[in-house]
Amino acid sequence: MFRTTISKVLRPCLVQTTPVRAFSYTPTFLQAAATTPATSTQPAKPQETQPTTTKTEAKVIPNLLPLKYEQDLYATLSIHNRPYLITEGDEVTLPFRLKHGEIGDVLNFTNITTVGSRNYTYHVESGEISPEVLSVKGVVIDKTKKPMYVKEVTKRRNRHVKHHKVKHDLTVLRISELKLKI
Repeated sequence: MFRTTISKVLRPCLVQTTPVRAFSYTPTFLQAAATTPATSTQPAKPQETQPTTTKTEAKVIPNLLPLKYEQDLYATLSIHNRPYLITEGDEVTLPFRLKHGEIGDVLNFTNITTVGSRNYTYHVESGEISPEVLSVKGVVIDKTKKPMYVKEVTKRRNRHVKHHKVKHDLTVLRISELKLKI
């Protein structure tokens, strides 16, 4: 695959690294050896059971106490991979129609990456803020359409112009709750 010496030098730069999760794996016969006293002269016998893997993932709850006492909170949430900066009472216009959301439905948003105020900000680079820490709810107010407009479609090196009438769907949400649960 790599033929030149420059490619061999750059090869470590081209290999992508992936984040590694912490796993705690200790075979059961090593666990038994660790529990036997060190002065014992008998070797530890391996047990007949299969080795077990235990996944150790601790939930990290950030210290958001400074944000708890702030007046105006804001949050950045993603809806269909589009970020929206919201505060409580805002109206958010989504450029599509929510299929399963009817007018009056309450939506709980979980894909939140930033929460902050004028003085403090908490941002998560990868992932999202836990729903145990922050609660964001919105109510579907309206499902409507944009005003109709005419779109001209032309092709290269052609004099013909097509006229399409376009009327896009919209969904309007009102953010009814934005609060910290700590």
